[in-house]
Amino acid sequence: MTRHAFFAGFLLLDGLLLAGTVGCASPQGRSRSNTSVSDWSQDGLTGRQIKTEHFDIISTLTDRAFEDGLPNFLERAFERYESTLPTSEKPLERMQVYLFACRPQWELFTQRRYPAGWSTYHHIRAGGFTEGSTAVLFFTDRAATLATLAHEGWHQYVHAVGIRAMPPWLHEGLACYHEAVQCGNAGPVFTPQANGYRIGHLRDAVQRDRLLSIHELVSTDAGEAVRKDNSTIVQTYYSQVWALVTFLRHGAGARRAAEFEHMMSDLADGKFAARVSAAQLVASRNGGGSAEAIFAAYFGCTPEQLEKSYYDHLVRVTGY
Repeated sequence: MTRHAFFAGFLLLDGLLLAGTVGCASPQGRSRSNTSVSDWSQDGLTGRQIKTEHFDIISTLTDRAFEDGLPNFLERAFERYESTLPTSEKPLERMQVYLFACRPQWELFTQRRYPAGWSTYHHIRAGGFTEGSTAVLFFTDRAATLATLAHEGWHQYVHAVGIRAMPPWLHEGLACYHEAVQCGNAGPVFTPQANGYRIGHLRDAVQRDRLLSIHELVSTDAGEAVRKDNSTIVQTYYSQVWALVTFLRHGAGARRAAEFEHMMSDLADGKFAARVSAAQLVASRNGGGSAEAIFAAYFGCTPEQLEKSYYDHLVRVTGY
């Protein structure tokens, strides 16, 4: 069983988003092309099944305007994923999204469908999880739910196009990278560097001296963080992997941008594992592990050597 994401945060991105969610998910913003709608029922739950070009959505929402906008939102998010990780592989089937109106419905479905994962999933307080190319989520509010859909949609996309070598810190960092959305009458606009929710938690971690080092960050996965059942640890982890991705892709005058894109290209083309394996031989002689191998292979340094410039990036992002 493949587990890609454990999204455990209540997302409130910024005031613009709250005011504009109707533009992202509303009848005015939706696209009806390649979309079909039918009734759905299972285990005493009822709702609608909405099929788009790339998604098969099961929804029990009572917010019909929001639900009607999901096809447009998810397809726009899919376009964003493709631009982040272009690959010749395409999903062989639609990605499944279960979106429940409340947590009790989500709990009922998850315990029955994913009993082996329940010991981890019951720690999730908001959002949901992804296994393979299936996301199982529950509604909190419009803004938070759109961010959750975008986050988990990234995990679905990566699995659906057959990428298996992506390290957890990068996988989760890029999922957080896609959370930030501004909405208007023209539909969703993704703003990955303006993730106000993650910036807020980063600011708190900087203030309270709770930052993880890059080495700690790249040696931890989201499941470990969630199983600690400590919301502060969880939010610090997610915020810092988002910041690490923005640092490597955009920070320090985009100094590492070409190296980052090279890494993404190798992931898409299936060359990543071989390149890291070669670097692993050198890293192991120096007592390093896979994290050191990745940074040596693509950035020509160790995580520790990037620590100061990464910290400077955090300070700039948080406004200190």
